Amino acid sequence: MSVDRADFGAFFAAVRGGQQPFRWQERLLDHLLTTGRWPDQLVAPTGAGKTSVIDVHVFAVALMAASHPVRVPRRLALVVDRRALVDDQHAHATAIADLLATARGGRTVLARVAAALDSLRTGQVDPTASPLTVALLRGGAPPSRSWLDEPAGAAVLCATPDMWGSRLLLAGYGSRAQARPREAGLLAFDTVAVVDEAHLSRQLVTTARRVAELAAVADEPLGVPVLQVVETTATPHADAGVAVGVEADDLAVDAPLRQRLTSPKPVTLVPVPAWPIPKTGPAFKAGVAALADEAARLREAVRLRESVRLRDTHGGTVGCFVNSVAVAAAVAAELRARGLTVELICGRLRPYDVDRLRPPASNLLSLGGDPTVDVLVSTQSLEVGVDLDLAAAVTELAPGGALAQRAGRVNRLGLRPVTEISVLVPAGELPDAAQSGPYQRDDLAAALTWLAGRAADPAGLAPWALRDPRPPAPALRRDLLQRLELAQAWQLARTSDDLAAAAQDDLDLWLSDDLDAPDHEFGIVVRRALPADAADAVRLIEALPPRPHEVFPVSIRLATEICKRLNPGSVLVRPGEPAPRPLTEDERIRPGDELVIDDKNELFTSKVVDPDGTDRVDDVLDAVDDPKPGQVVLRIESNTAAHRRLLDAVAATIVDQDAPETPGAAELDPMEVAQLLRVHRDELTPRPMAVAAAALLDRPDTERAGAEVIPHWQESDDGKPQLARLIVVDLRKATDDDELRQTWTPRRRRVSLRQHAEAVADRAETVGDRLGMAPELVAVLRLAGLHHDDGKSDKRFQMWLNADLAEPLAKSGVRDARIIRRLRQKSGLPTGWRHEQLSVVRAWPTLSNQDDASRELIARLVGTSHGHGRHGFPHTAGQLVGDTDATAVDLFDEGRWDELIERTHRRWGVWGCAYLEALLRAADGQVSAEGS
Repeated sequence: MSVDRADFGAFFAAVRGGQQPFRWQERLLDHLLTTGRWPDQLVAPTGAGKTSVIDVHVFAVALMAASHPVRVPRRLALVVDRRALVDDQHAHATAIADLLATARGGRTVLARVAAALDSLRTGQVDPTASPLTVALLRGGAPPSRSWLDEPAGAAVLCATPDMWGSRLLLAGYGSRAQARPREAGLLAFDTVAVVDEAHLSRQLVTTARRVAELAAVADEPLGVPVLQVVETTATPHADAGVAVGVEADDLAVDAPLRQRLTSPKPVTLVPVPAWPIPKTGPAFKAGVAALADEAARLREAVRLRESVRLRDTHGGTVGCFVNSVAVAAAVAAELRARGLTVELICGRLRPYDVDRLRPPASNLLSLGGDPTVDVLVSTQSLEVGVDLDLAAAVTELAPGGALAQRAGRVNRLGLRPVTEISVLVPAGELPDAAQSGPYQRDDLAAALTWLAGRAADPAGLAPWALRDPRPPAPALRRDLLQRLELAQAWQLARTSDDLAAAAQDDLDLWLSDDLDAPDHEFGIVVRRALPADAADAVRLIEALPPRPHEVFPVSIRLATEICKRLNPGSVLVRPGEPAPRPLTEDERIRPGDELVIDDKNELFTSKVVDPDGTDRVDDVLDAVDDPKPGQVVLRIESNTAAHRRLLDAVAATIVDQDAPETPGAAELDPMEVAQLLRVHRDELTPRPMAVAAAALLDRPDTERAGAEVIPHWQESDDGKPQLARLIVVDLRKATDDDELRQTWTPRRRRVSLRQHAEAVADRAETVGDRLGMAPELVAVLRLAGLHHDDGKSDKRFQMWLNADLAEPLAKSGVRDARIIRRLRQKSGLPTGWRHEQLSVVRAWPTLSNQDDASRELIARLVGTSHGHGRHGFPHTAGQLVGDTDATAVDLFDEGRWDELIERTHRRWGVWGCAYLEALLRAADGQVSAEGS
C-alpha cells in the first residue's frame, strides 16, 4: 500500500470530519511538492483555514516517505504569539497523531499515511504510539522534548515566538544548557517555520531567515534542507517573495469559503466617556458596566432573532473581548451578577481549566458552540486562529489587526444571516497618554480612524473586506531590526560556558519587536499542603515535578509583584538545575522557571492568576480521568482515614516494629503495593489514578521499571518511623531524560560498553542513511557513535556503575536516584567530570587513519555527545587522566580542543555542527530507551 497525490482530499476529510480542502490548500500542497519549498508568504484572511498547514505538512511528508521525488522538511513549527492558539494548534495536531496511531494495519488512507510515516522513523516502532510527533513549546508549561529523539520522523511543533526563537539561537528558555545545541540544530535544518501574525514578530522573522542564511553558507553542506520561514498575512507584500493563498477566483468555486469570508459583519461604535478604562476607581467600574451592558444587550438580541435550532446547532454565545485581565475578571463577575452564564478565558488560565471548555467536556471552544453559555469573556488570548463561531461580540478598541482577529471569531462559518460587532471607543478625543492593556496610543489612534471607515461599510469587518484598506500595522517599538552576525552566532554556540546563561538576557535584541517590554513567561503550579519543612517540600517536588496540565502561564513582568504575596515555603523549579530548591526572597525569576506554591495562597480571581486576587484554586496534579503513559501519578497522604489505613498497611509489609530504622524504597515490593491499592481502591481519591497505578505496578519484574514507589517517612510520637506519604510515579517517559539515560535502561539490566557502542554506531548510521546524507558524513556519524562512550571504561566510572564484571559496562541497571548518587560519591570522580572528555582522549589515536577534517569532526561529536564541551571542559589533562598523557595535554591544556571546535564551526557551520550533534545524540537516546 502506498500514498499518492490523489489521496489528499480523502486524507483531509478523514482528519477534518468530512470537510474537503479549499482550492488554495490544494495549491499550497502542489507548490510544496513541485518546489520542495514552502512559500515565503501564506496569504489567507482569518477564517480561511490556516491551521490546515498541519494537514498539508503531514501529507507531504508521507508522500516523501512513499517515494515522491521531492524532498520536503520533516518538521513543521507553528509559531504565534497567542497561548490559546498555540494550544488549539497543538490540539489539532494531537488529534491527527491519535488518528494515525489507531489507523495502523488497515487499508484506509489514514493507515497508509501512518505506514509511510512509520517508514521514516529510526527508533523501534511502538504500535501504540503515533508515527507523528507533536510538541508544545510555550511559556509557563514544561517544554516537550520527545521531538528531539526522532530527527528522521515527521513532527509538528506548536510554539510561542520567544520559546521557538530562543531555541533556534542555542539559548532555549526553559531548556537545560546541554539540550540547547540539539534543539537549535534540529530547528535550523529539515524544518519549516510558519509564523502566524508575522507583522507582530518582525524581528523574529528577520532573525530566523538570517539563521537560515548562515546555515546555508557553511563550507561543507550537509545535504539536508535548511530552515524555511513562512509569514502568514491577510494581504501579500510585493517585497516578501513567493506567495500562495486565497485568490479572488477561489470564492466563485469554494462556496463555504465564500460564505466564511464575505458574510457581512457590521460594526457599531459605542462611545464611552470612561475609555480607556483605568485600573481602579469609579471610571473603572463605569467602563466595566458599559462592556457588561453591551454584552447583555447583544445576548438578548441574539435570543430574539435566532431560532432555537440555530442556537442549538452553533450556540448563541456572545463574545466580550477586553484588553486586560483585570477588566476581563470584573466584566465576568458583573455579568454573572446579572444572572448570565459566563465563561472567562485568558492566558493566565492553566490548560486543565481551559480543557473544561473543549470537546468532549464542552463544545464552547469549537465551531459547535455551547448553547448553555451566554457570554464568553476573553482577553487577546482568543483573537487568533481559535475556531469559535460566536453569535455576536463586543470589544474594546484595540489595534486594527487585533480587531480583525476578534471579528474573525464572530459568525466564523457565515451561517448566520445577521450578526453584530460593537466596539467601545472614547466619547471624545483619544487622550495623549492613552494606553489600554498592552496597546499604545498611536496604534489605538490609527485603529480608530480606520474603524470609522469600516463602520460606514455594510460589510463591516468581513475578512474579504479587510484587504483594502488593510488594518493599520502596529508601530515598531524599536529603532531598527537587528541582523545576527557570524561572530554573535559563535558566541551563542558556547553553550557550555558561563556566558551562555548571560546570553539569554540579550535574546530580545534578536527576537522581540518591543525592547522596552518583552513579554516572557514563567509558570505557577498549585499543590495542596506543601510540607512546612523546606527540605521535605523540595524532596516532594523532585519526586512529583510540575505536569503541563497544571501550570498557569504568567508574564514575567508580574514576577516581582507575585513573589511578594506568596506564603513562605514555595519551591523553584529551574530547568538546567539538578534539583528544585526553596524560593528565596531575592530570587530573580527567569523565563521558563516554574514556581510551586501552596494551595493556601490567595493569588487568583476567577481561576486567573492575579497579583491583586483574593481567591484560592485547587491542586489538579492527579485530576486526570484517563492517564496516558507518563501521566500516572498517585499521592497517598494521611489527609483521610482511608489513606491513613493504606499507608499503615503498606508500612506493615516492610517495617519491623521493633526496629527504629527507616526503611528505604528498595525494600518496598511493588507487587504488594499494587495488591493493597486494589484492595483499597474504592476508598482512594482520585480513583482513576489508583486503578492506573495498581496496573502499572502489577507487572513482571522485567517490565516493572515502568513505575517507581517512593515512601516518605517521618518520626511518630513514639519515636518509630511512620509512613507519612506514598508516591507512585510513572517512569514510562523517563527515558526522555538525556542525563538519566547515561547510566540506566528502562529494563533493569546491565548493558556492556561494547554492546552499547556498537548499537549506537549502527543506529547513527541508520539515521544518516534515512536522512539521505552523503556517505562520508554517514561514516563520520558511525565512528562517532562507536567511540562516544570510550571514556566510560575508566575504573572510577565503572565503580559509579557498580560494575563487578570483567567487561566494562555502559549502563548499570540501577535506577534509584539516591543509590546512583551514593555510588557517584564513592567512585572518587571529581566534581563535574565528564566521560565524554576522556572519550575524546581515548578515541583520538584510533582515528589517525581519517583525514584531518573527518577526524576533527568525529572527535567533536564524541566530546559533545551529551551537550558538554562547547567550547571547553572543566578539567585539565592532569585531573582527567594524569599529566603524562600527551594526547590529553595536547587537547585540553595546550588548546587543540578549542581550535578543533572553531575549525569545525567554520567548515560545517554553527548550526550544522549542532545538527550533527543532535543526530548522534538521538541515536544514543533511541538505543538507550530501547534497553541497549
